[in-house]
Amino acid sequence: DPDPADSAVDFFTGGSTALTTTTTSTSQFPSLAHGLVGGTWSMSTKHYFHQNRSTVTSTSLDSSSTLLCIGFSTGIFGLYELPTVSNIHTLSISNSSIRTTAISSNGEWMSFGCPTHHQLLVWEWKSESYVLKQQGHAYAMTTMEYSPDGSVIGTGGEDGKVKLWNVDSGFGYVTFSPPHTAPVTGLAFASQKVLLSASLDGTIRAHDLVRYKQFRILTTPTP
Repeated sequence: DPDPADSAVDFFTGGSTALTTTTTSTSQFPSLAHGLVGGTWSMSTKHYFHQNRSTVTSTSLDSSSTLLCIGFSTGIFGLYELPTVSNIHTLSISNSSIRTTAISSNGEWMSFGCPTHHQLLVWEWKSESYVLKQQGHAYAMTTMEYSPDGSVIGTGGEDGKVKLWNVDSGFGYVTFSPPHTAPVTGLAFASQKVLLSASLDGTIRAHDLVRYKQFRILTTPTP
């Protein structure tokens, strides 16, 4: 019978258990994944957000500034300081769920995607003012990411489109073509000049942020 830890690791990694161990000339050590699965976990502290009749729908952590941003199903977001989880700011920005959140590299701006109203909002928490408030995707916005220098926000939506937004002007200025054929599930800036997007269509696409075009499409072996 297979080891339950091996089965759990395979389930979450989609790989073979042969890849989850590291072998040296003298001994064999369990991988980090096996350590997490087979380890013992205990609760050290417990904190409450005190948001009645709402659920947590999105989170974003900025480890450099120890800020934690939480989006709730009621359209409220909270900003907390770690490790004390003390509340810095709470604000209602929409009457619908906040599906995705992100914190800029300097920890000053928070961005939010609200799918019902197809909105992208950027909030500067120190001055308590909007930097950007726009609608863009035809359907719900599913993911967003800041560029390394914080000047651009990339967004992806259920419409399969990937868009770029200028943080200073507050306007969307690029929609890459052709779009994904299924909802976009993730974005990542490989550099200031390259944006990667992943989709349920089974592809990862690389976008050139200088020429504003796709230059590579990676596909999975199986759909």
